[in-house]
Amino acid sequence: MSMDAIIQNMFPLAAMPRECALEPAGKNGTRYLVACDGLWREVTLPWVRVVHKIAHSDARLPYGAATEEVAVLCGPIPSELRLQFVQDAKAAMPNEMAAAMIWHPQDRSWRYERRINTAATAEHVEYREVDLRDGELLVLDLHSHGTFSAYFSQEDDLDDLGSMKFSGVIGNLDLGNMTSVLRLNMLGETWEANLALNGELEVVCK
Repeated sequence: MSMDAIIQNMFPLAAMPRECALEPAGKNGTRYLVACDGLWREVTLPWVRVVHKIAHSDARLPYGAATEEVAVLCGPIPSELRLQFVQDAKAAMPNEMAAAMIWHPQDRSWRYERRINTAATAEHVEYREVDLRDGELLVLDLHSHGTFSAYFSQEDDLDDLGSMKFSGVIGNLDLGNMTSVLRLNMLGETWEANLALNGELEVVCK
């Protein structure tokens, strides 16, 4: 098989139709879409599907329009797992701690795992990465800020660069109302996100 054929198989290219909707990609991976206003990217994973623009064309191209889409497919995170993270974060104060929410697409189950810290202070945490079991996917990367407010630092931005996951931070754990931030990271692009009361991961399209 030629290199061109390999690339087309791994990263297919499709033109947006003008008179009907484009069917979602039939398999996991990345597909590029040529639309009337430029080049778009469609990323399909077991837990999310994202369509977003990556390059603008000043010239109007003879194809249909594309629309930004983010569909979260993994279902709500159980309340007991969310509560466990908050309890572990409070127990670690004033130091930071890290954890992961892991999803299995076959039975659509969630698992929480606290990461083992190798070094932790009130401003930084280093840890061992979790070991995923067969078929599991790390969907939500979590860490705490102890008594400080929740935000994404420059170090977080570097850690998340090029990743495909949600990232979340909680802070002000010594107060009655803790703070939190959440975002979806997808190959260098980020979207603001929220965790609904029922545990659903919700993304705010740009």
